Amino acid sequence: MRTVVTTEQVSPDERFDFWVEEMARLMVAPLDTTRTATDVFHGTAATGRVGALRLSSLSAGPLRVRRTESSAARHEEDFYKLALQVSGSVVVEQDGVRSRLTPGDLALCDTSRAYGFTYESPFSTVLVLVPRPLIPLRPETLRAVTGRRMAPDQGVGAVVAPFLRSLTEQSAHCAGPEESRLADGAVSLVTALLCERLHRAAPVAPHLATMLRIRDYIERRLADPDLTPDVIAGAHGISRRYLFKLFAEEETTVAGWIRTRRLEQCARDLADPATRDQPVAAIAARWGLLDGRHFARVFKAVYGETPRDYRRRAGRGQAPVPAGPGRAPVPSGPGRAPVPAGPGRAPVPAVPLGG
Repeated sequence: MRTVVTTEQVSPDERFDFWVEEMARLMVAPLDTTRTATDVFHGTAATGRVGALRLSSLSAGPLRVRRTESSAARHEEDFYKLALQVSGSVVVEQDGVRSRLTPGDLALCDTSRAYGFTYESPFSTVLVLVPRPLIPLRPETLRAVTGRRMAPDQGVGAVVAPFLRSLTEQSAHCAGPEESRLADGAVSLVTALLCERLHRAAPVAPHLATMLRIRDYIERRLADPDLTPDVIAGAHGISRRYLFKLFAEEETTVAGWIRTRRLEQCARDLADPATRDQPVAAIAARWGLLDGRHFARVFKAVYGETPRDYRRRAGRGQAPVPAGPGRAPVPSGPGRAPVPAGPGRAPVPAVPLGG
């Protein structure tokens, strides 16, 4: 669903306060917002979601927006905020880095730390909030690019900027299984952009490059029931011990990552109307899960219901949608809490599942 907010129908002396209240309601966390001009304020915002991504298109008068350290510390869910400047200019600040963005430029901020945006004149911008766990790069590594201008003059940036703008404009028309695939595509593009910028800033650390190759290898072979740590380690010329160490640094395990990705793919196929006539066991087997009973037990442990019940609710548009690579599902119905997963949260049940 796409939500549109405008100050046009609000009396001039109440517009700014209205805008601040509405932005606090629509955004993921409160921000300190001040005006930097005395003219009558105007603002228009359109917000929506594509999978786990939150997208906004904003046009407003001059503003200064801040997120303080105390505000960042109080908020439970952290995101990476990717800003695409459409018109006007903005100064982005984080960790002592200040960058000026002009139309077409991009910048990334980590919402778990203080940051600021100062729009010096009337502006338009696109903001994309990506849950931090979806980006397969360590937050410490990304400090090298947060708050810094990324010009979309060539390379991945030249692809990401128009894609994100189009995705934001079309978010109201994205639904069903295609929505999750679009979100995955957006996350992959953003990850590619960040890897490119990290490489420009400094050579990518060998262990990080290895981890990215391993995850790509796993993703392309999820359907293989013989995908095991030994196979993965051998394909990359590393020991099992080093493979386990790489995943332990991400606070997960090789088997746990494979299991979660397979379950997410199964969940998406179960929710896809095009596979409605396919047996549940066939869908599980397609993703390397050959023991149908075992699959049903583990699926229920993660999603809170059997694969068949999940499929029935998906047919009514009520099934939870997987949040992205390696994450627990996001519930869409009232009273359904997501299964915790990821750093600092309880793990998905560690039940062996084909890897």
